[in-house]
Amino acid sequence: MEIPKERESKITSEEKYRILINARNFHYENFSKWLTYFYIAIGALFVGYCSIVASEENKSLEYLLIILGFILSLLWYWSAKGYYFWNINFINLVNYYERDILKFEKSERVYSFFANKKTQNNYFNPISGANISTSKVAILFAFVITVAWAFIFYNTIINCECGSFYSVIICATLSLLTVVILSCFIPKYCLKSYIDHFPDMCLKFEEDDPK
Repeated sequence: MEIPKERESKITSEEKYRILINARNFHYENFSKWLTYFYIAIGALFVGYCSIVASEENKSLEYLLIILGFILSLLWYWSAKGYYFWNINFINLVNYYERDILKFEKSERVYSFFANKKTQNNYFNPISGANISTSKVAILFAFVITVAWAFIFYNTIINCECGSFYSVIICATLSLLTVVILSCFIPKYCLKSYIDHFPDMCLKFEEDDPK
């Protein structure tokens, strides 16, 4: 949302608060759209892979689909982690504005206020709600799918037999290590957002306040 230069100095704290919320919502909506592209692409690759395996033809195409499936799943996993990083940033900033800038009372806050935390928070009841982070679930889901593609890759290369317990353990271990190691280096040095020039507000919230 572009702000006219003549209005920059006249923007009120309330307007900045609304701009911040709109930016957060815009980020969320865009990420939801991007996720759809990943779902479709990865699903199509898996269907294609299964068709090739069933036909037992064109091994080179099978390897290509496995590699593409792994790469896309890895990018999906990194995107989910990146979204969570930015989402927490927006939530913290909104909470900061509600508490420290606009001085809202606790009962007047929207983004740093919760109603009936214990209501419907039941992990055992299959038809009840529970305090579960959907963003973390999305990250975990992407991680599992990525590891699964890596497992398929190593299973195909090493020619592991599903009946061999040790072979499965080896492929699973290699898959986990591959995803974790790649995730520690490639995003950090090649895909990170350029935010070094942004000031880092070390915000302190009430739960951290000794009072």
